[in-house]
Amino acid sequence: MRKPIEVENIEELRHQEGIDDVALWQEIAGLHPGDFVKLTLVTQTKAFETVTVRITSVRGSAYRGKLVNTPACAGLAELKTGSALAFTASQIHSVVHEATVQGP
Repeated sequence: MRKPIEVENIEELRHQEGIDDVALWQEIAGLHPGDFVKLTLVTQTKAFETVTVRITSVRGSAYRGKLVNTPACAGLAELKTGSALAFTASQIHSVVHEATVQGP
């Protein structure tokens, strides 16, 4: 059985470095379906790739979304454009403004 894709807990990493990104948390609080965010996906071999995800639902700090592009990392080959991901607010790397999103 395949190990599920791991989404990096960016908030935990920031906390370890003493970073409190208040501006990011304010942006995250205003996210809605249709908005875009960046997530860092980690493979079984601990390789990683930061990907763009379009949010499809928000319930508190729980989010669902779909990949905008197919990841390039071989360890993420099972994911394609449109693949569904579940993630939390603490896993959001950054908020992407629509004008900068590239994809189908």
